[in-house]
Amino acid sequence: MRGSTLFEEIDLAAQRLLGVARRPGRGPNAGVADARLEERFLYLPFAPKDYAARTEELDDLFQSVADLRPLRCRYRRARDGREERVLIHPYALVLYKDAIYCVGLHVGRGEVRTFLLDRMRDTECAVTERFELPPDFSIDDYFQGQFGIWRGGEPRRVVIDFDERVTEFVRTRKVHPSQEITPLPGGGVRLTMHIGDMTELATWVLGFGETARVVEPPDLVDRVKRELAGALARYAEPPPADG
Repeated sequence: MRGSTLFEEIDLAAQRLLGVARRPGRGPNAGVADARLEERFLYLPFAPKDYAARTEELDDLFQSVADLRPLRCRYRRARDGREERVLIHPYALVLYKDAIYCVGLHVGRGEVRTFLLDRMRDTECAVTERFELPPDFSIDDYFQGQFGIWRGGEPRRVVIDFDERVTEFVRTRKVHPSQEITPLPGGGVRLTMHIGDMTELATWVLGFGETARVVEPPDLVDRVKRELAGALARYAEPPPADG
């Protein structure tokens, strides 16, 4: 984000934290001039994107969210790659898996949707127009814990069993606000939650390999089976020849 207004805002807060980190030590280390605390904390991001070439779009989006101003842009649709000219009332800015999203009203369709910054171009933040933030809007309504920022339909019950090899990992993670974890015979655990959009759930389950098994709903079971069968079929094919 370097070069954008949003970067400058975040950097200002980071510099204040850095100032705290550089204060003399406490307790037995009181009076230590330089404990280099800032060098001994590490954050490893998921898969950071480089937005250095999109600072103009980022600044327009940030200003629109901050000042409640309509945003016009060309937006590339995910399903077919076609661009359309859209007018958005950006309600919130979200950093999810190190990608920047906007939750806002698609004015032309009268629907609240999630927009990805990467698909925006020719952005224009309104200078004189403003919009009203709906009094009942809550960004929490658009989060699904680790499973995306899409707002699905009616939440459905999801049940996944994990064996004892990943019990500690599952127990110590909060992947969804509705989750409940119960023990299983043999040391495993059962994860139960209610989710409205399962776009990313199958991929998450597949990441556990043989240590996880979806119990319900049936359509998620079928999807995981298809993914596993497709992956196995790829390994049955001969590898491509070099060159």
